[in-house]
Amino acid sequence: MTDALEKLQHSKATQQLVQFWLNLPRPEGQVCPRRSDFSSAQINGSISEVFLSEWEDSEVLRVVQAGTVLDRHIGIDMTGTNIFDMTPEELVEDERTYYKALRDQPCAGMITRSMINFADVPFVYRTIQLPLLDPFGKVVYFVGTGVVIEGDDLVAQFGRRSFRRTRLVERHFFDIGAGTPPPEKAGQLSLGGPLHPPAPRG
Repeated sequence: MTDALEKLQHSKATQQLVQFWLNLPRPEGQVCPRRSDFSSAQINGSISEVFLSEWEDSEVLRVVQAGTVLDRHIGIDMTGTNIFDMTPEELVEDERTYYKALRDQPCAGMITRSMINFADVPFVYRTIQLPLLDPFGKVVYFVGTGVVIEGDDLVAQFGRRSFRRTRLVERHFFDIGAGTPPPEKAGQLSLGGPLHPPAPRG
């Protein structure tokens, strides 16, 4: 059931996080661990790549902790920001649908995006999201890692396609005990629009 999740090999930090998350205790009848049982400081050597977000409502997905690796690639300190505000408008609905699917039918996920940072440099970025429960047994938190795919790895995985557009490149869901969302709830891959810096919308 979690075999596919355990095979995620795109970074050492991802492998360590997945194993740590899988080994956390679960409340009776639940497939996710509690947020209170998770501490990124316990993941040896990977804290700089681990980020944590909190679903406040359908309009706000708040970054509670952003690893320095993510900050460096984006170009700003992401802690405290609303991910939906940082997401290009043409991708917001896709992003919201994705996180809603992770909450409604608890599962893990992986998404790969092409985007541009505040230095106007385009890049392809892959993240995983692992759900965590609040004290009431609801999926409210997501912990994950991110890695930039570039050079030979980018060509090996996606060929020589152009990423001069903001787009959701791929999205996958992983069964952790409650199944995965049906296609009608998983959302569509978006073609997006021209690349532009992820400036917050106000």
